[in-house]
Amino acid sequence: MYTLKQLELFLDLGKSERIIDTAKRFELSQSAVSMAIKELERLLDGPLFERIGKRLVLNGRGAMLMRSAAEHVDALHSLYEQMRSDSLRGELRLAASVTIAEYFIPPLISHYMEENALVSISLKSANTADVIQKVTSGEVDIGFIEGDGRLEEIESRTLMRDELVVISSDAALAEAAPWFIDQLAARPWILREKGSGTRSVFLKSIAPVDQELNVVMELEHIESIKNFLMCKTDYVTVLPRISVKRELEEGRLFEISVRAHRFERDFTMISRAQQNPLPLQQHFQTYLLSSIGIQ
Repeated sequence: MYTLKQLELFLDLGKSERIIDTAKRFELSQSAVSMAIKELERLLDGPLFERIGKRLVLNGRGAMLMRSAAEHVDALHSLYEQMRSDSLRGELRLAASVTIAEYFIPPLISHYMEENALVSISLKSANTADVIQKVTSGEVDIGFIEGDGRLEEIESRTLMRDELVVISSDAALAEAAPWFIDQLAARPWILREKGSGTRSVFLKSIAPVDQELNVVMELEHIESIKNFLMCKTDYVTVLPRISVKRELEEGRLFEISVRAHRFERDFTMISRAQQNPLPLQQHFQTYLLSSIGIQ
């Protein structure tokens, strides 16, 4: 297949008819221009010029290629300039753990797209382990996880501190608090699925009581856990405060204070280590950090 440079040299030579003039304009040697034209003729199975004296004049095949190639090259130049001038054009691929995808990042994405109309953003929701895998494999450009993002193959930036709260729809249980975590262990617990940042942070924090916890159900979605909890007053769970703020304010769920424990974790932005981020990716990251007050 011929190259753009070969077509550019062909078009210029078709107009100048002198290799020396084309070589000067492209800052190449005459032999380099001659080799490029000969290779183009080989690829197209025949000569494109006739030598008349010191001039190279287009033959019939060359004249036909000249008409078609000019439009083709102009279009490629236009595309090149457009891509350079519109560095904030294109698709940004994101993945976020469930809490971040549902409760933290949607307003930020919405505001960003309002200000950058040529950008489209896809957001995949997954548990923390899967988000890390999507980032390291190159499936997404930027990931957002709950907890520590310090791994050799990724770069991480802490965005904010998030708190987990133990909750129930049993008002009496909340009023009798605070409780020690082992006093609550025998109650029926609903937890997020394995691989969830919420689950791993909580269980690690309460060790070794985590081995005694009566986990009777695992659900993938936070909304499912909340809805189940509001139907069953004897169940207990742990969820991010950001995800139950409205239910706590409206008195549909109740926070249960736990003695000697404070369950916290970070929201972390991650990307592949040693990659060269595109301007769009850099711009979005800068926007995001600025929006939440990080310089």
